[in-house]
Amino acid sequence: MNRYILIQSIGPVQGFIAAARRSRDLWCGSWLLSEIAKAAALHLLHNKAELIFPAETDEKKLTDKNFSVGNKIQACVTAADSDAVRQLAAAAAEAVRQRFITLATEARAKLGDAALRDNIWQAQINDYVEVQAAWAHIDDTADGYRTACERAASLLAARKATRDFPPAALTADDSTRCLPKSSLDGARETVLPAHVLGQTARRKLGLAEAEQLDCAGVTKRLCGDPEQFTTFTRIAADSWLRQLPASVLPELCKAYEPLVTCELASRVKGNSGCYHDFPYDAQYLYPARLAAEKPKNPAEAEALNELRNVLRPLWQKYGAPCSYGVLLLADGDRMGELLDKATTIEQHQNITRALTKFAGSVPGIMREYRGHTIYAGGDDVLGFVPLDSAYDCAQALAQHFADALQKPATQLQAERPPTLSVGLAIAHINTPLGHIRSLAARAERVAKGDQSAPDKQRNALGITLAVRSGSTSDIRLRWDDSAAHLAFRDWQDAYRACQLPSRIAYDARAIYQRTDFGITTDPTLLRDIRNAELTRMLAQACTRDGIKLEQKQTDALRTRNDALADLNALANELITARWLTAKTQRDIGKEEQ
Repeated sequence: MNRYILIQSIGPVQGFIAAARRSRDLWCGSWLLSEIAKAAALHLLHNKAELIFPAETDEKKLTDKNFSVGNKIQACVTAADSDAVRQLAAAAAEAVRQRFITLATEARAKLGDAALRDNIWQAQINDYVEVQAAWAHIDDTADGYRTACERAASLLAARKATRDFPPAALTADDSTRCLPKSSLDGARETVLPAHVLGQTARRKLGLAEAEQLDCAGVTKRLCGDPEQFTTFTRIAADSWLRQLPASVLPELCKAYEPLVTCELASRVKGNSGCYHDFPYDAQYLYPARLAAEKPKNPAEAEALNELRNVLRPLWQKYGAPCSYGVLLLADGDRMGELLDKATTIEQHQNITRALTKFAGSVPGIMREYRGHTIYAGGDDVLGFVPLDSAYDCAQALAQHFADALQKPATQLQAERPPTLSVGLAIAHINTPLGHIRSLAARAERVAKGDQSAPDKQRNALGITLAVRSGSTSDIRLRWDDSAAHLAFRDWQDAYRACQLPSRIAYDARAIYQRTDFGITTDPTLLRDIRNAELTRMLAQACTRDGIKLEQKQTDALRTRNDALADLNALANELITARWLTAKTQRDIGKEEQ
């Protein structure tokens, strides 16, 4: 018998995760990808393979819906020859497809008698999942295991680069091709019927006007328990809800419950009951959302009016909830370097177990900061967090990751221990989730800092602020730059205490823009001009109460400007810090009526 390293990659990742317009699309896409990947791991475990990624031996763990794994499965297989490994890989791939078919079929059953395009559904359900595999023989040399891992990884990369294309339409009027495309995946046709779906089916699917869905889109809208998935609006409103008196919440819940009965709203019961004080989607707490809803019958009109009557005095007294939230996306740094140092299966499994331990702690950490984990597998993390706790949550995750990987990194004598780069995307609640996901990926790239000097890359926090009526800006703070984080936290504390007027940030940006002459200028002269303008502006700045800024505040601003050597970067930091302290629309200079 021979030993082989087998690696399988399950996808399509873009189709499952990135294709999202609603919170539920993002939640279910991540969950689906993990579920089908676990099917491959479970099949390999049943066939006596030694799992490496994930390093699990407990079948119950692999069937736990709360346990997440990545889309890459790696195992050590004992087999007679390469053909036997090929057959095992094919059987594991079939297990993946069957798991997806089961979940998709269960989801469709929730539509009841609502008709779909059966031929399109069947075609897509059978070919949606992609599974690529590669394997390499482990020889008896000292470096046999590591060499096999490198060879299998190289072969898998080549296989993934070799694309599979479905057959084109056989005729110009092929009825299966002359259909509207899915709104989530433009490469696939809709499975929704030509006739209008019933109102019940439309609400179950959360269909927007003229929206189309493919097989995976329908599955993401209906699979799992909908009450376990926390909506983006509920998490964005959490800061506002927490500032309300405890006596107000029961009355607010009583007014919101009829909307659930009318199927206008949904309950939120997941995340270990984190949001039990107001267990609803919270979308109608926002004036614009409530005003936009058009009742279709007297019961809906009465429920909406009752909620409006309860909310109006709260909006007047506390302001409307801030309509921005945060999507957090994190990824481990230098994991490849650490894995390359592993020369045995045991060393690889030790790394995997450390990653599994970290991933298992992520939901609790995010819950502590009022966030909800969407996905945590290995060194990948995705989740929603309220504005006012996103920064602290990112710091906590980075610290826990470093602690979890410290032991295996020390054992393998890694020159640079793994760190966690975290991206925070601040976006409006009406922004399509697919776009918010791309903003989070942008923030993560900012954190990685590939454009920075080699010794300044990775190990950082990146924040992308996408103002709906304005521009998109980025800031980057390295985790080991204590002075930068101290200043950034000071800006947030000053905003909360109303000691730092928001106008300073925008005036600093204005100084930068009007001194951007567009011609070659002596850098020293330009710096002096901007510093002089900044000093003049700070000397005139006052708080809301007309009080001059304290000297220590102006000194801190000038010191940070000198450290950044970029006035626009200082402006972006200040603006971002202000957004991260917001609980109401007033806090960001807006007020919805």
